[in-house]
Amino acid sequence: MKILKILLLLFIAFSLTIAAPKKYALALYHFNLQYVAGDHEIEKRIIEESIIPLFDFYENHPEYKGDFEIQAWALEVMDEQYKPELERLRTLINNGQLDLIVVHYSDQLFIGYPALDMQRSVEISDKILDELNLERTRIFLGQEIQYTAGLISALNDDFDVISLSGNPYGYYLSNAMPLMKESYGGKEMLVFPGGGKKDLGFLQWDWAFFDDGEVFSTKDYRSDFYRVPEWEKANMDKFKKMAEDGYEFVTISEFVDILLSHNYEPPEMDYLPEGTWNMGGGGPYNWMGKQRSGNEKDGLTRARNFITRGEVMVAEKVLEKSGKTSPELEAILELAWKHLLLSEVSDASGWSPWPIEVEYTDLHADTAEALSKEIISALIRPNSSFFVDTKRARFNYRYKKRGITPLTNAPVPIHINGTDHSLNVEQIYHDLIKVSISVTPNEDQSAEIQFSLEGKDHFYSAPMGEETLFKIPTDLRNDPILSLSNGLFSLGNGWNLIKDNYIEHIAATWDYDANTLTFREELRHDIPSMNMDFYLVKGSPKKALRIANRINTWPLYQVSKDAKDVTLTRMLPEHGNR
Repeated sequence: MKILKILLLLFIAFSLTIAAPKKYALALYHFNLQYVAGDHEIEKRIIEESIIPLFDFYENHPEYKGDFEIQAWALEVMDEQYKPELERLRTLINNGQLDLIVVHYSDQLFIGYPALDMQRSVEISDKILDELNLERTRIFLGQEIQYTAGLISALNDDFDVISLSGNPYGYYLSNAMPLMKESYGGKEMLVFPGGGKKDLGFLQWDWAFFDDGEVFSTKDYRSDFYRVPEWEKANMDKFKKMAEDGYEFVTISEFVDILLSHNYEPPEMDYLPEGTWNMGGGGPYNWMGKQRSGNEKDGLTRARNFITRGEVMVAEKVLEKSGKTSPELEAILELAWKHLLLSEVSDASGWSPWPIEVEYTDLHADTAEALSKEIISALIRPNSSFFVDTKRARFNYRYKKRGITPLTNAPVPIHINGTDHSLNVEQIYHDLIKVSISVTPNEDQSAEIQFSLEGKDHFYSAPMGEETLFKIPTDLRNDPILSLSNGLFSLGNGWNLIKDNYIEHIAATWDYDANTLTFREELRHDIPSMNMDFYLVKGSPKKALRIANRINTWPLYQVSKDAKDVTLTRMLPEHGNR
């Protein structure tokens, strides 16, 4: 009997071992060498106090794995200044301990811009990776954990899985699963929400670390980006505890493969609007309208990016059309794109930018524009003038300026909140009206422009998905905050709104209950007014989409050159371009 009892206990223990689900631990480090954009001392400190200690940690613990995300520009810096450390990263990647996530050249606010900017960013990044003999993973994870469904149509199959944090998913939707799928623009992609159900029965999973990589060993600003040993030890101890508890460390890519190998069927994800990691604090509005540090000029900063991208696109098309390409001019064009992408850095307009970060955009935009004009000037004759279509590289246009009819009122209700304002309304075509609004802020430095909506059927384009019209859901858990990267929002009353992103580019919020669309900006004390231009298009959202993309996404330019200087003029509907 004693032997039977022992055998029975052994059988029960063996059965429990067989039945126990496997446990997996993931770790994701989001590094940003533009954490304080333009501060070279902090760039250096991040490498020496955060990145190098992480390499030490993994080299000392070969049983641990993780995902290391960083912008390609930072890898260029490391190649120039920290070659041995870059070799250590290469070794950790090649031995399977770290997966390298590189999705953009600069830590851009990519939800603010059309797809082309990110596509060029990916191309440049992949070129750098090839030159440095570094292999990236198929996982996409962007600065500020930004998300837009437009990524699905914009990424050209360069990535397989979009990784998020639990936010923005939890802000808009509920019942997250660890791996889902979403469609946009006729394409489909897997989404790893970063939160959701951790115990799936056949396996359990959890995060050993998911944060800015800088805060694994430091407390970022709170420790001036220097290591804090007790803080670092607490993060290390979590890995040790999870290993003792039976967790196996895997990369995100490996975890996705594990899920799919268990016949896990990713459920369809409801539409998720664009968002960031901190939706409760304003999401896109944090970078496109909200004033926190007192240094920001969000609307102007993000409009400057549009002005610059237009000039870089013109240079690209002039070079393409001229047939006079050369390695030298191609290199200048790539450098122009790099400076544009650096100027699009998120930290120039939020979370709480320092003055050097706000200036960073203007500095790099200036350089990108100068390089673009250098290309154009090298390729065209003095005293010449022609038009450039930035989408099709067509040059044979003839435009006649429209006769503008002043109107007393706009054809849709507009509510303006400020101490004072001016409103100028002009009829360009029978179905196209331009509205220019200037608002002097209230005592709290806020100004608002609000449009009344009709019904609940409203269309827009997800950022980076500007060729697609999408009906915005009305059952989201919170009011959608939208960046309107091509400017379009249908008002539901037979009119469609197009925001001119080259004047001021800020986010809009659709208030479900009040059924209004509000553009709110909190202004710096030295900026006297909020100034925005809108176009109202009567008719279908499809018609308005074409005009919105002509204004913002693929603008037409008149290019002129006198004896020495190049002038670029964006052609608008009032110039006959619609």
